[in-house]
Amino acid sequence: MFLIAGVQPKTRRMDEKPQRCPSCGLTQAFTTRLDHYLSLFFIPLIRVKKGEPFLFCEGCRQPVDGSRPPVQEVPLSGSSSVCAACKRVFDGSFKYCPHCGQRA
Repeated sequence: MFLIAGVQPKTRRMDEKPQRCPSCGLTQAFTTRLDHYLSLFFIPLIRVKKGEPFLFCEGCRQPVDGSRPPVQEVPLSGSSSVCAACKRVFDGSFKYCPHCGQRA
């Protein structure tokens, strides 16, 4: 007989009310917590470690840190635009912002 056991992380959404993400400007940031579970045959059974809640944006797929300013990227061509929603620089030939999806 063999036994497959281990500890694996599990992301858990703490609330269903979205908040505005300061990085991308979309209202897709949720309070999330990363817990670690003891698993048996890849089935999480017992919570071993309870994580700290943090804000995670599903739009830009990044944890939100209020102290961090938005990242400025260098445009590919000579003409550039700045998105009104996320304040990031992108190529002026785009009709939509490649970072947050808002219309340019």
